[in-house]
Amino acid sequence: MSCNENQCTTEKTNDKSGDCCTIAEDLLCLAKQAKHELLKEKMKKEIEAQIGKKLDNVAKIVVEAGIACMEHEIAGKQACNSYKEKLFAAFTS
Repeated sequence: MSCNENQCTTEKTNDKSGDCCTIAEDLLCLAKQAKHELLKEKMKKEIEAQIGKKLDNVAKIVVEAGIACMEHEIAGKQACNSYKEKLFAAFTS
C-alpha cells in the first residue's frame, strides 16, 4: 500500500470492490506522513547546526539578486507604460 495525500475519498468508501480505504489504512498513512514530517524537521535542525551560517549568506545573496531583478522588471514595465502613454498622446493630438 502506498500513501498519497487525498488517496482516500468519500467516493471510495462506498465502493463495494474492496479497494476502499479503511480507517486503519488511513491512520497508517497518517503515521507515515507524520514520521516523514518529523524526519524532515530533524534534518532541518541538523543542516542548520552544520551549515546554517553558510546558508544564511547564500540566502542573503539570492534575496538581494531577486530584489534587484524585481526592481529591474518594474522599471522596465514603467518605461514601457510611459512609452505607450507618449505614443498614444502622439496619435491622439
